[in-house]
Parts: sequence; C-alpha cells; structure tokens
Amino acid sequence: MEKEQIDLLLKFAGIIVLVIVVLFILTWAGVVKCSTLSPVWCEVYDSVVGSPSVLIVYGDEGLGDPEKLKMYLQDPRYVGVLNVSTQEIDRVTMGNLKRYKLVIVEHSRKVSADQLLMFMEYVNKNGGRLVWIGDAGVEYGDGEVREISDINTGSKIADNPWVRVKETDVDYKLISFDEFLGLKYLDNYCNQKDCLDAPFSVGSLESEPTGDHPLIFGTAPVLNFKISKERNFSVVKPLANSYSSNIVLTLNFGGNIKGKEYDLGKSVPIITTSSIGVGERVAYYAYPPEWFVEDNNYFYYVKNMYKGMFGR
Repeated sequence: MEKEQIDLLLKFAGIIVLVIVVLFILTWAGVVKCSTLSPVWCEVYDSVVGSPSVLIVYGDEGLGDPEKLKMYLQDPRYVGVLNVSTQEIDRVTMGNLKRYKLVIVEHSRKVSADQLLMFMEYVNKNGGRLVWIGDAGVEYGDGEVREISDINTGSKIADNPWVRVKETDVDYKLISFDEFLGLKYLDNYCNQKDCLDAPFSVGSLESEPTGDHPLIFGTAPVLNFKISKERNFSVVKPLANSYSSNIVLTLNFGGNIKGKEYDLGKSVPIITTSSIGVGERVAYYAYPPEWFVEDNNYFYYVKNMYKGMFGR
C-alpha cells in the first residue's frame, strides 16, 4: 500500500475517532439524545460509561413502594438498570445525590423545607434529574415555620403544602416547590372519595395529543385506569401561571367529580414535567409508576420513566 493511501486511512480513522469522542461528550451533556442517533448508540454509550445510576429516596409513609420500583427497574424484562440504590430520606445529603444521574422520591410524605431545597438545588445547580411521586413532601418537617406575618405570602403557604418558608437570622426565605413542579397538591383521591379495597376503574388515562413525549411514547392514547383504596393517587392541579410545566398524561373521570372537600373537576394530571435549565429535568407522577404494573399491567410507564428522563 502506498504511503499516500496509508496517510489517507490514518486521517480518516482520526476523523472517526474524533466524531465518536464528540458524540460521547454531547450524549453525556444531554445535548444529543442517544436514541436520536440510534438505539445501538445507546448500547454502545452505556457499555463504555455504564447505565445511568438511579437513587430511590423514601420515607416512613406515603404513596409508592420503593422496593417494588427498584425490582421493576432492575428486572431485564422491564428496564434492566444495573445501578439502582435506595436510601432513607433522613440519611440523604447533597453529596449522596450528586453521585446519581436520576433521583426518584416516593413514599415520603414528610419532607422538611431544607430537604425540598436540597432536591431543587440538585436539579438547578448540579444538573440532576428528579422524579417526584404522589404525596411526597406534603407534610412539614419538625419545628418548621408554618405562617408568617406577610398576608400574601402567608396565604400561599397555607394553600399549598409544597410552599414552605425557611426562617433566617434576618428574614424569611420562601421555598416555592410548587412552582418547581408547576403544581398545587390538593389531597389523595381516596381521602376525597370512597374507594374499594380491590382494584376498580376510576376513569381513562389519556396521553397528550401528539403521543410523542418520551414518558408515554409507545403507549395507547386512551387506557382504562384502575386503583384501589391502598394504591390510589394524588390529586393535583396545574398552576395557571407556570410556563414551564407540561401535562403529559391526564386522568379523565368521564364527568365532573366532587370530593368531600374539593371539586376535583372532570380531569386531573397524572404525569407532568417541568423545564428546568436545558430540557425537562423534573417529572411528577401522581400515581407511582410501579403501581401501573401492579394494578394495571402497564409496564411501559416504568420503562418510559427511566428512558424518558434521559431522552432515550
């Protein structure tokens, strides 16, 4: 082979290596979705850097079953994630969170203002991805300030448990976790309506019009939805002025529903996302993903949660 041909081949090989390196960097930074290039590229990327790590944070009570969710994420028949950990919320620090690409919080009604702020900073300052589930964070931490003298701010706190106030040496700092999610929490459904012990139909799940969102891609546009008294969902309402939130999956009751304290309306969000920084780094699930499998046999929602949060 002539020297000119060898030089040409070396240059060509160098260009290929450079392209691969650039693609790795763009995929790692989240600028390019690996699935956009090819599903094979996702496998190549994961084989080199490993599949993205997941941390499931849980508390003492609330909607969700962390061990079931971990099982479904690890099971190759559903998702096949290699690195999934669980940790009790009172043992979690920012140092813990920074080790993971995706953090899921469920079965944790009691979350302090400082902890809410920690999860917000994990996303805003560390580029993390967060899935918030059900009634996580709707109960105050011990000794938290629950009202302040400012009438407008104080009424906002009383109206939504995802709004907290942190007392400092000089003033009060408002923690607007509601705006972070783009939602207002009302109650869990079975607190507002009488529910059966066995799974029963409560309405139909309807995907957003295009059906292309990664959290629901591949699912039927309309599906029957069953819950039970012990495995129900949180009723939330989107904030009207939240420009960054996106309703991905809706529960249609089939008529106007009035609860014991609230008018639930004709429909409520089940899956929403919030655009934080670059892309949708925050997702909210009113109904735990593992229960989609347990009571409805819709395993796609667990698979899509993982892949969708990474743009797969």
